[in-house]
Amino acid sequence: MPVHDLGYRAWVGGRMPRLLRPWVVARSGVSLVWRRRWLRMMIMMAWLPIIVPALGIFAFEYSPNEPELSRAGLQLLGRLDQSELAARIAANPDEARHDVWATLILAFFRYPQAIAMVLLVGIIAPMMISYDLRSKAYLMYFSRPLTPPEYIVGKSAVIWFFLAMISTVPALGLYVLGVLLSPDLSVIGETWDIPLRIILATIVLVVPTTVLALCYSAFTSESRYATFAWFATWAMGGVAYRILTFAGQPPRFLLPDGSRPRGRRGRWAENADWQEWLANIDYDKWRLLSPYHILGKVEGWVFGLDSTGASVMPSIIALVTITIVGLWLIRSRIVARLRT
Repeated sequence: MPVHDLGYRAWVGGRMPRLLRPWVVARSGVSLVWRRRWLRMMIMMAWLPIIVPALGIFAFEYSPNEPELSRAGLQLLGRLDQSELAARIAANPDEARHDVWATLILAFFRYPQAIAMVLLVGIIAPMMISYDLRSKAYLMYFSRPLTPPEYIVGKSAVIWFFLAMISTVPALGLYVLGVLLSPDLSVIGETWDIPLRIILATIVLVVPTTVLALCYSAFTSESRYATFAWFATWAMGGVAYRILTFAGQPPRFLLPDGSRPRGRRGRWAENADWQEWLANIDYDKWRLLSPYHILGKVEGWVFGLDSTGASVMPSIIALVTITIVGLWLIRSRIVARLRT
């Protein structure tokens, strides 16, 4: 009789419900990442930008009685290229309330939180699978009743948690803060759908980006290569979009006759010509080259603020394709390592 049976032995321990098995992977990942002090500081810093849209909502709600607040709110919308919305506010502020709130919250998603998302995912995600491949920790995971899809969901949930901490939670907090800063609670009846739009915009943001980052992590045992690929995707996509969109256009500092503007009148003429040229640019032609602009197109559609004439379907199809193909590649990579 052998002392040690080296053959396969069935699992005899307790089993968690199948739907809760990814939670075990996610819990351990979140606890390990949360120990880093710089990460906690980064999350705190990511909350600070809500001050600007909160002040914008405050200025809009009290603008009928405070002309100075009205001018400040219009200047903020002007910086966000929302001159049409500013004209609607001047005509009828009550009808523009929903779009003002949605515009300010979307700006929070598009600018400060997009940068924080790229940095956070680029720091956390590359090590999620690559470390397991290098240390062979995946053998420990799959020695238990855990399937590759459950492992992928558990690893993704780690990133989802931290992205929700810097996007969903502060955005919902911004909405609640806007309600509290409003003169009365009737604003809830006009903006009740914005929290639902925030959650949907969060799904649009976190799901494809998480899959893309984990796909890079699954194809290398060195996390630095996955980190480089992640940041290169965003940087090169944005640069390619801008170069191809603005290529062949006249320089900003030249007037239609080719001369340089002189004095204050020349600068005004330059600005008017520049604004007319910008209005005629086809921004959607090369959008699919840039992940940032793909997300912006779909998020603008989610908030009901997409002002471009192009259809949102190509951007949605691109995000769905990235998600499906990325999940298939990650699973194939993990299954291949288990078979070796």
